[in-house]
Amino acid sequence: MKLKYKILNKINLYSGFFSLNKYEFIHQKHDGEWTDKIEREIFSGSHVSTLLPYDPVRKEIVLIQQFRAGNLSRYDDDYLYEIVAGIIDQGESSEQAAKRECLEETGCEVKKITPIQGYFPSPGSSESYYDLFLGEIDGFDGERIKGLESENEDILVKSYKINEVRKLLQNKKIKNGLTLIALQWFFLEYYKD
Repeated sequence: MKLKYKILNKINLYSGFFSLNKYEFIHQKHDGEWTDKIEREIFSGSHVSTLLPYDPVRKEIVLIQQFRAGNLSRYDDDYLYEIVAGIIDQGESSEQAAKRECLEETGCEVKKITPIQGYFPSPGSSESYYDLFLGEIDGFDGERIKGLESENEDILVKSYKINEVRKLLQNKKIKNGLTLIALQWFFLEYYKD
């Protein structure tokens, strides 16, 4: 297949935990013509593996909460409800990363993993790509704190009954896009009352 875009120039504007690059490009329009030069700053993002932890015996979903710098300007009262997610290490498959991240972030070992969907969470500004999985785990009672000290992670982990998670969705308490996608898939395509 012939590419419908041409990168004219790529300039690195910043390199840190993430990178910011300026792209100069043209692309083919729907009518076959080519655009004038376009300039965009693009966040480098990452290839991320994500997993919705689910206990099919207890009918529970594990959700986590941790501090996120990206919502500092929104002045939210609480931490966001999230599912497991992490950057795929070099030499690691997306499935391996999902299992590793689940154990690190929740303390739960994945017994069975099912691929759901791969997607671009914000293609207008980021190169990030997410692979989403459902992971069957054994739930637990109460709450626990998990995460890697070496990464300054302080993650609150809790198992929620299916109806509790449905109410969180209905009451618009789930504000993390990845978690919304995973839970909507779960309720629309997977879980049958």
